[in-house]
Amino acid sequence: MSLIEALVALLVLALGVMGMAAVQTRALTAARNTNLRAVAIQAAEDLQDRIQANSDVRNIPALGNPYVTTWGPPPATGTDCSFGPCSGPQLAAFDLMQWKKALARALPAGDGLVLASTKDSTQLGILVGWTEATTKNQAQAGKEEAALFRQAVAVRGAADQPGAGVSGELCPDTSTCHLIFIRP
Repeated sequence: MSLIEALVALLVLALGVMGMAAVQTRALTAARNTNLRAVAIQAAEDLQDRIQANSDVRNIPALGNPYVTTWGPPPATGTDCSFGPCSGPQLAAFDLMQWKKALARALPAGDGLVLASTKDSTQLGILVGWTEATTKNQAQAGKEEAALFRQAVAVRGAADQPGAGVSGELCPDTSTCHLIFIRP
């Protein structure tokens, strides 16, 4: 009898340890995702500062602004603005190239998009996307969060931007995104 009691106690202890390991795994995943979101927010604010510092393009309407870009690699720039003077559009291309390279280094599958608002001609949206580490339970929550994100963007009037993403969507299904709107 005492051997059976010892085995039951060992089973209960093993289940407790496995439960604690699962909680620890979820906590580590959540901490990593929080860190990635902080990096994305910092990257969006970095581009916001670059746009506001470029006085040559600051007053250009959003639809013609040279900072407006799509997902994917940055447009090629022939001018290195870190060593010499550049025009506003050249500096914008250089800033986008540096920003997108930094996103690719700092975030897993990191990419960015800058879009013009269709409701306000002076407003730009900066969207940073990356892939998060997820557990099985977080995968469904991530899909629900992405749906809410798309609804929020549609309300702000930016969901109909041409070339804004896969199938006209701003945030690809496999990504987590952070969006800020600015007025340069």
